This record gives sequence, C-alpha cells and structure tokens, in this order.
Amino acid sequence: MKFFHSTNHRNNYLKLVLRIVLALVIIQAVRATIFYGMWIIVHPGTDIVIFQLLNGLNYIIVGILLLLYFKPSLKDLGLNWDDVRMRTRIFYIIGLTALIILAVSPYTFEWELHILVLGLLFGIITPLFEELLFRGYIWDKISESEGMINPHGLTLITVTLLFMVWHMGYIDVLMLHPLASGNLTMIMISKMGIGLVLGLIVGCLRLKTGKTYAPIIFHGLWNVFAP
Repeated sequence: MKFFHSTNHRNNYLKLVLRIVLALVIIQAVRATIFYGMWIIVHPGTDIVIFQLLNGLNYIIVGILLLLYFKPSLKDLGLNWDDVRMRTRIFYIIGLTALIILAVSPYTFEWELHILVLGLLFGIITPLFEELLFRGYIWDKISESEGMINPHGLTLITVTLLFMVWHMGYIDVLMLHPLASGNLTMIMISKMGIGLVLGLIVGCLRLKTGKTYAPIIFHGLWNVFAP
C-alpha cells in the first residue's frame, strides 16, 4: 500500500518521526531526572499522597518547560477557538466542567487528601499534558508533512504508536511507586496496550473534531473511571 507521493516525501516523513522520537526520549529523560531529584530530596517513602504530589508537580514543571521552549500557538496545540461553532463550544465547556467536578467529587464526599490528589493528577493534569503534547503539538507537526496520500489516517496511526511507546518511559515512576508490586514487565506491557487503545480513541476524536478539547475530556474521564 502506497502512503506517499514520492520517495523524497517518505524520507522527509521518516526524518520528522525520528526527530519526534528523539524529542520524546529527551522529554522522558528530563521528566524522570526531575522526578527522581524531587524524590531524593523529599523521599516520600510509603506516603502515596506525597509521591503523587511530586508526580503531578513534575508534569507541571515539564509542561511549562516545553511551552517556554517550543512556544506553540493555540493552533499548534489544537486549542484555537475562533472556528468552533457556539454549540460545540458549549459542549466543550460542559464537558470540561463535568470532568473537573468528577475528578474532585470523590474527595468532596470522602474528605481524603489522597483521593483529591489522584483525581487532579489522573483526571486533569495527565490528560492535559499528554493530549496537548500528542494530539496537539505532535499531531499538528506530522499532519503538516507534505506528500502523504492519506495524511489524516497516517497521522492517526503514527501518533497512536508514538503514544503507546511513550508509556515505556514511565518505568521510573513504577519502580519508585510506594505501592508497586507484581511483574514490572507485564505492567509495562499492560500500560502500552492501554495506551494503544486509548490513543486510537482520542486520536479518532482529534480527527473528527480537529481540536484537542474532546480528547482531553475523554482522556480525563477514562482515567477518572479507570479501575
């Protein structure tokens, strides 16, 4: 099956993907270094609340560094608002509001700090970081690659596979996690499988809507309701 109009277009696409892979490796290395540094300083031990607070702070720090370095526009991140219909805007606002409420509501009812921390981390911080990175910036860069016969489909496949492999980089968090148990290899394979399925779903949402709002909402709800 032919994906490109010429060999030159294919080579340019492969070079772009390799640059993105290298950038993702560097991002994971920076994230892991910052996280390990904070872990050494604070040394949370078996305190899951402190551990996840460090994890969430780590995402925020790395996210800010990426924004300062790449200086993406709202369009680059799939967040441009000017071409979105009013009805769709209302849907996004309702969806994001519902996500925030669902992320913090267990804490409201049970008043346990670790529940609030987990809700904010997995329901809001992680989806924002990963969706703006993958279905936002990376998606935009790949889709702009010239010479693709089916640019939307190939972008969906490429970003989904990158997202799946990205989860291998979280091995440091799993190794340091206070409640870590079981076969680490099987856990990583499971995370990659989940990343593949989730990546396909949110990728289709990005493809359908042209924005990252729906992927962020779905990703957050997925994490909130994940067992």
